[in-house]
Amino acid sequence: MKVTVKLFMGEVSVRDVELPEGSTYFDLLSFLKVNPETVVVFRDGVPVAFDAPVGGPRVEVMRVVSGG
Repeated sequence: MKVTVKLFMGEVSVRDVELPEGSTYFDLLSFLKVNPETVVVFRDGVPVAFDAPVGGPRVEVMRVVSGG
């Protein structure tokens, strides 16, 4: 399955990724070498769970910044 990923990680970049059918968002992040504890994944503007199967040809990954 081909997925277009828009990464908001300081700079904005777009990558096309080829994943096996049934891959999860955690699998996608592993492929991209992105720590899941530092990002939120969106599909159609809605946050998705990391264990959900990748659905849809476009995904956005946004770095989360917190402080205290």
